[in-house]
Amino acid sequence: MSEFADDALGRYLDQQPGMREALLHDPVQKAQIEALRQTLTMMERALADEGIPDEVRHRLINRIIWGDPEGRVDVHARMTSVRKQMLAADLPPDLARAWWEFPSAGPVRPDEEPTP
Repeated sequence: MSEFADDALGRYLDQQPGMREALLHDPVQKAQIEALRQTLTMMERALADEGIPDEVRHRLINRIIWGDPEGRVDVHARMTSVRKQMLAADLPPDLARAWWEFPSAGPVRPDEEPTP
């Protein structure tokens, strides 16, 4: 499985609270995800053999996993990326630190939900 498909499948699982735990204890969930993983691997191999460009393969993987060629937008990952770009820019240290510490308006990812 390509790194792109593996990452997309990982994000899909992360968007479902409790899925990682279910994969350890629920044989039905494990079998379904394994079937999806195998399907993605076979599809990628077939598309590569046919000479389909990476961009098209990525759109197809997104459509299979998310139902949309652009995939699900991970707001948290996008904000983290923007923050890293701002830190890499030539900003005064105080402004860069304030930008990094500014709370994000994006949704909380399941693996970052506050514990009671």
